[in-house]
Amino acid sequence: MNEAEICALSRMLDRMDYYRLLRLERSAPASAVRGAFQKMRREFHPDAFQNQDEEIRSAVSRIAKRMNEAYQVLRDSNRRKSYEESLSRGELRFDPKVEAAQKDAVVAGGRTLKGRRFWEDAVRFEREGNIAAALNALKMGLTFEKDNPDFKNKLQELQAKLPKKKNDFAIR
Repeated sequence: MNEAEICALSRMLDRMDYYRLLRLERSAPASAVRGAFQKMRREFHPDAFQNQDEEIRSAVSRIAKRMNEAYQVLRDSNRRKSYEESLSRGELRFDPKVEAAQKDAVVAGGRTLKGRRFWEDAVRFEREGNIAAALNALKMGLTFEKDNPDFKNKLQELQAKLPKKKNDFAIR
């Protein structure tokens, strides 16, 4: 690739999705992603352009950073799925904030397999109106996730919803 093509590619980066940058089909398997990345990494490695002028070095550096970003997203199935969703909304780059929000949602539902199971049970019981069963499920979940603040907050919320027991023995 000549200097003019490198500069043009650098200017086009903000209009390219990761597939186009790595010259891949959307259906490409992870192994093809790795191969495409390695091929482009050899072509655009910043060390190979040390003797070029600042404009070319800057353009190559920008391309290399975006290639690394593309590779990190497309090789990971969860990130790739999230990226596919963002592409459908017209967003060409992966937003790590979206990933962080998704991780937070998973933590709210539990960090452990059993914690998530009891969380899901509690949510289902609450939706069905069975507050006592939801409380029991959350208490069980807390045995696996003692420090999960979402479990503790949900427990307090459910306890507040629990109907107050009437005094069976009225004093007359």
